[in-house]
Amino acid sequence: MRKKLLFIFNPRSGKGRIKNALFELMDLFTRVGYDVMAHPTQTPEDCSETVVRLAEDFDVLAVSGGDGTLNEAVTGMLMIPEEKRIPIGYIPSGTMNDFANGNGIPKDIVSAAKTLIGGDTKEYDIGKFNEKKFIYVAGFGAFTDVSYATPQSTKNFFGPAAYFVEGIKSLSKIEGIDVRITADDGRIIEEEALICLIMNSTSVAGVGFGDFYNVDTSDGLFEIVVIPKSSKITDLAAVISEIVNGERDSGGVHVISTSRAVIETEKPVRWTIDGEFGGETDRVSFEVLHNAVKFIVKKKIEDK
Repeated sequence: MRKKLLFIFNPRSGKGRIKNALFELMDLFTRVGYDVMAHPTQTPEDCSETVVRLAEDFDVLAVSGGDGTLNEAVTGMLMIPEEKRIPIGYIPSGTMNDFANGNGIPKDIVSAAKTLIGGDTKEYDIGKFNEKKFIYVAGFGAFTDVSYATPQSTKNFFGPAAYFVEGIKSLSKIEGIDVRITADDGRIIEEEALICLIMNSTSVAGVGFGDFYNVDTSDGLFEIVVIPKSSKITDLAAVISEIVNGERDSGGVHVISTSRAVIETEKPVRWTIDGEFGGETDRVSFEVLHNAVKFIVKKKIEDK
């Protein structure tokens, strides 16, 4: 019996490169036994609305776009009763694609579709940020707004280097923010923070954190990372370099694993959620929605 696949894609994401692969994708899905319905997103939140409206009638959801489009798909899926949610396969076509980088999903569109077809289904924790949902990161501070502040035309022209170009522009605006974090076990962090991240990924904005802490995306825990403010930009560069190289205790960086926390700042700050603007607030109630959705990820090679 043939299965039904709902394919939602953002035609404007990452230079619109999905358009050149549409026929090959439709042919591939059909050849392996899927009846496919394709939906190009038309407006912001169209992906979420389409998932809510149609997904219950399908066996698999395939999503193509950047991390923001994937966030919309997950947000929509969480609005469906748990027993009717279907697995999500991601075909990255954005500029940075951190979720794909952290889950072994190829950057090539057709290769990613083949992973979707032959991959493993894995339950995945989702973060709740006040009433918003996020997949892999929420953060504030230096450089965290670069992903959504960078114009799409600049992303299309420069690709991932666009974030570096926009980041250089923001250097003069760097300031510390007093933050108080209260974790579920009573631990408290008080710091003048340059960057604060709530993470469930090995990659954020193209920077790999995989050696910095152990990541289990279905253990019911997210990691909160706080990088303190330094008076010298060279100190920040050194700390980030050490983080990338796996030196967890560098430069006074705080890392805690927690299932919930309250994050309070001295004034409202602009948060980034999965690469998109997440609002401005001085208080965040965070919690983990344990194993809330199922993703299709790269198939594990069994030991012989």
